[in-house]
Parts: sequence; structure tokens; C-alpha cells
Amino acid sequence: MIELIGVSREYYMGDVEIKALDSIDLKIQRGEFLSIMGPSGSGKSTLLNILGVLDLPTQGAYFLEDVDITELSDGELAKIRNEHFGFIFQSYNLFPELSALENVMVPLMYAGVNRQKRQERAEQLLADVEMSHRLKHFPGQLSGGEQQRV
Repeated sequence: MIELIGVSREYYMGDVEIKALDSIDLKIQRGEFLSIMGPSGSGKSTLLNILGVLDLPTQGAYFLEDVDITELSDGELAKIRNEHFGFIFQSYNLFPELSALENVMVPLMYAGVNRQKRQERAEQLLADVEMSHRLKHFPGQLSGGEQQRV
């Protein structure tokens, strides 16, 4: 379960405070689906970044399975992101110096999977999205649609 209690997130642009989220209370049960809707600038991306542990609230508490993630170290937060969340970004966030195969292997490396199994799994995943012929290509050598599939 995910629970936010009084979560706020402020940013500063110079001396101006921007309150992206203001005292949000939210409970999401395991297996529950929800959508987040609102106009541009209403805090949707900020909320998703906090829920996905890409950012932390400036105030309030965030409980994931009864653990307050606002109290965790950077290493513990990275482990939570790796084990509990999957992200789909509007931009592809590929490493330009790594091949398609190597880019797919990165999360498996962080998960502690050995190199041979990482490569086998990454090759299978790329085959699943019809990218076997592009394993050794770098992001700059791929079309936008191919980058998206990586």
C-alpha cells in the first residue's frame, strides 16, 4: 500500500516559492488502478515523481508498505525504485554511449543479475519488441520509435 499524509512539494525560482503540491493525502491499495488528471501546471508530474520515489516531498510523510520512505538513504531509495516501480518516461532517457542491448541490461545490473543472465534477458526483451536486429546500435543510430521500444 502507498499512503501520502500531508505531502507538499515546493520549488524555488530565485526568491519565488512555487507550491507544486499542497498537503496531499492519498491512499493507494495494492492492485488498485487510478488515473491522475488535471490541467497543465497542477502538479501531476510532481505527484508521479514523488510516488515513484524520483523526488521527495518537502513536507509530509510517504509510506510504502508501512515504511516511511522520507527517512531512507539514497541507496535505500534506489533499491525501492528498482524493486517496486517501473517508469515510462516521455523522453527515452537512454545512455547515448551504450548500445540498445546495454541500455536494456542496466536495470538488471542494478537488480544484481549476473552478466550472462542480464544479456539473455535483455536479448529476449528486445526480441519481444522486434529489435533483435538493432542490439549493437547506439541510441543515435535508432529511429524515435526504435528508441521508444528500447
